[in-house]
Amino acid sequence: MNLILLFVIASIFSTSLLALTLQRLPRVQKTIVFTLTGISGVLAVCVGLITLLTQQNISYEISSTFPNLAWQFMLDPLSSFFLIIIGIVVISMAFYAPGYICTHEKQHSPTTMYFFTGLFIGSMCLVLLAHDLFTFMFSWELMSVSSYFLVIYNHEHAANRRAALIYLLMAQASGLLILFAFSILVNFTNSMSFDVWHSIKFSSGVANLAFFLAFFGFGMKAGVVPLHIWLPKAHPAAPSHISALMSGVMLKVSVYGLLRFAFYLLRDIHWQWGVVALFVGTISALFGILCALMQNDLKKLLAYSSVENIGIIFSAIGLSLIFASTGHNLLAALGLIAALYHCLNHALFKSLLFFGAGAISQYTHGQDLECMGGLIKKMPYTSWCFLIGCISISALPPFNGFISEWLFFQTALQAPILKSEIMRTLIPVAAALIALTT
Repeated sequence: MNLILLFVIASIFSTSLLALTLQRLPRVQKTIVFTLTGISGVLAVCVGLITLLTQQNISYEISSTFPNLAWQFMLDPLSSFFLIIIGIVVISMAFYAPGYICTHEKQHSPTTMYFFTGLFIGSMCLVLLAHDLFTFMFSWELMSVSSYFLVIYNHEHAANRRAALIYLLMAQASGLLILFAFSILVNFTNSMSFDVWHSIKFSSGVANLAFFLAFFGFGMKAGVVPLHIWLPKAHPAAPSHISALMSGVMLKVSVYGLLRFAFYLLRDIHWQWGVVALFVGTISALFGILCALMQNDLKKLLAYSSVENIGIIFSAIGLSLIFASTGHNLLAALGLIAALYHCLNHALFKSLLFFGAGAISQYTHGQDLECMGGLIKKMPYTSWCFLIGCISISALPPFNGFISEWLFFQTALQAPILKSEIMRTLIPVAAALIALTT
């Protein structure tokens, strides 16, 4: 299984090398790059499913000449779940992108896009597998830098260059906050290994400081309010299949980082963490949907919708943290299931919507909703697919968006079991506010 996992990662990164090697054969280049990308996605789903079903961890270490700088990797059920999400979106992207980028090939060399797309996908997989500080931060920075070059791909427009710069600055700020959080744990353990951190119980002060640094670091990358400003700027600037990867996958990698940090590295959950996550998530959901309602730009609307859905995910994580801190482990698990299932659902319907937005933008040569009309007659298949995505994101039964939000509300309805009067009041209020977004 270790060899299969290494082959998955190697095949993803090899698409970048093949893109450079075959740039003088554009048709062969496109065919091989996207075929290999699709195969890598299938393998990622298979490896993730096997690990998830067998509940067996896969560990691997690459030694280094420098002390304490070994590359440590581990695939466990949590990371395998997110690896499945990456694989599903990558497979769909491999089918969609070849037709979509035909219009871009006339303006820019697609080699740049192929190269950085391979790095972007591979780095997100490495973040999930990283099991020490050095490997995690290297993968995280590679993910940020490669996605920056994809956002700035259409660099002839000043707005796109500005959006890419804002994204890069906030990505680096996010990385610094996460690095500071990890540095606190290193200072108290003299180790960079996740396993060592997992085995140690940190004091309340250390745990609180490390958590909140990590929370806002991962939250900035996930696009929670008020750290979301890069998101509605970067998505319209990036090509649509890249927007699908960023919204459908990259935001979930940030959620994974927060879950790994709180539930695995720190373990001793504090109720304050849950309250902050619930508050930030609720504000993000409300703010995101209100901004989405006022948008005329199709991709900006979808970007603000991502802010809303990330808010729902963070709210579910908040409920899980609150119940875990009070010893109600079954309810904590229910809240975590709601968060994870909504991660999967959002990846599915948001990538579908961005694919549809790309097709519509190509057909209409614009993204202004006020200038669109009657497309169901001219683009029937795209319209029906887009409708399915809209119904799912609206959480209407029996589509998948309904089920994950229903799990969230079922978790919130268990608030009366808590002893704290404040918690018994706060959670229903937050749930009622989030209900306004559906």
